[in-house]
Amino acid sequence: MTPDASLAFATTGIGFAIDGVPLAEDSAILDAGLDFAISERLTAGVSYTGQWANSVSDNGVKGRLTWLFN
Repeated sequence: MTPDASLAFATTGIGFAIDGVPLAEDSAILDAGLDFAISERLTAGVSYTGQWANSVSDNGVKGRLTWLFN
């Protein structure tokens, strides 16, 4: 199961093909996150993304801090 696409440039019409990384069969995917309001202008967040299969394990954690100012 390899994702692929055949595309072409709009201006020249020259075509090309894109092949992606093969997808794992029978996998579970989780994507979850939380945001916390520290103050009216400051928020913090953390998110997790993961994929599990018999031959594949992919995990990631991301943190975010947002400060709104005028």
